[in-house]
Amino acid sequence: MALEVVLPKVDMDMETGVIAAWRVAEGDRVNAGDVLFEMETSKSIMEVESPGSGIIRNLAPVDGAAVAVGTPVAWIDDERADAPRALHATAADASRRADAAPPRAPAAQASAPRAAARTADDPPNVTDEPPPLRATPYARQLARASGVDLASVHGSGPRGRVVAADVVARAPAEHADAADEALVPFSATRRIAAQRLAESVRTAPHFYLTAHVEMTALRAALSERSRDVHRAVGSAPTLTVALAFLAARALMRHPMVNASVQGPAARLHRHADIGIAMDRDGDLVVPVLRNAETRSLAELTADFARLRDGVRAHTLPPAELAGGTFTLSNLGMHGVDAFTAIINPPQSAILAIGRVVDTPVGRDGQIVLRPLATLSLSSDHRIVDGVTAARFMADLRQSIEHPAFE
Repeated sequence: MALEVVLPKVDMDMETGVIAAWRVAEGDRVNAGDVLFEMETSKSIMEVESPGSGIIRNLAPVDGAAVAVGTPVAWIDDERADAPRALHATAADASRRADAAPPRAPAAQASAPRAAARTADDPPNVTDEPPPLRATPYARQLARASGVDLASVHGSGPRGRVVAADVVARAPAEHADAADEALVPFSATRRIAAQRLAESVRTAPHFYLTAHVEMTALRAALSERSRDVHRAVGSAPTLTVALAFLAARALMRHPMVNASVQGPAARLHRHADIGIAMDRDGDLVVPVLRNAETRSLAELTADFARLRDGVRAHTLPPAELAGGTFTLSNLGMHGVDAFTAIINPPQSAILAIGRVVDTPVGRDGQIVLRPLATLSLSSDHRIVDGVTAARFMADLRQSIEHPAFE
């Protein structure tokens, strides 16, 4: 009998998903636990594994259309009977597949390795099919929209994986001598981010406070703790992790900055769940460090590394990207001196972090160089007043210039 493969529900409020890319082809043999396809939700991109073993049939098209949770998107045939036609297949599709499909081999032959099907003319030690092309879902979507052949793109990602930037670079190269311009469609992740950020700008009256904060003591404290933390968890603490540690504790002393807008009220949160803005193939995602005010520097370092690696590998479940109460956005590593960020609704504030720069400052009547970073706090004036935001920034400055990680 055939086993149904359905679009899974991976989050409580998930109703639909989008098949971003199939990792298998029609007629492939799959085993339980193999990755079948990549699925885009409004919050993440997930790899979906096979629920059983057999021959994969009737793959749903990769056309960017939303698919309802629970809808069959493929079947796994155990070769004892023909697979039923999936709900997405039309009669014409079925007829074309039947006409094009080769006769089914006897059971004894069907279980033989594919290599045995080669003809005598085939060269030795050559596989029937080229190795699978490794590319992110967004890169595949961009390639389809811009007419770029993925096989012609050199991948700069891990293990040669093609990422969105590789496709964009290839597309301008191919259009360099042409008058027409490439059209780059939004990914599902970018569409959701665009909607949420546009809503934030329309509905939340933003105001901004900026402070130049000396980082001498924080750098020294991180250097002192780095070896022990690395030994304990396998990663060294970053500036972003240190600021998340200090900001979480400051937020407990300024609850309105850690609040969320809920209708005509402000919801005060018991914990500081710090979202960290990250890039994923050109898209913005914000995984969350939970209960950051209760956790040690080593624990936050380990969790940050786990989230960062999950973002890069597209393996974070949607739950890891939801429920933050405050966000940090650090662009200092990209050479940005200062910027202001858009609040991630329904949160009430976001902290933008610029690079650390040796800057002339006055100390005891002398001009000296000190490492300064520009921090900008964007606040929602509906629930955060200017004085409230200023007190939080002063508290955070004090914590950064006199850090304690115990």
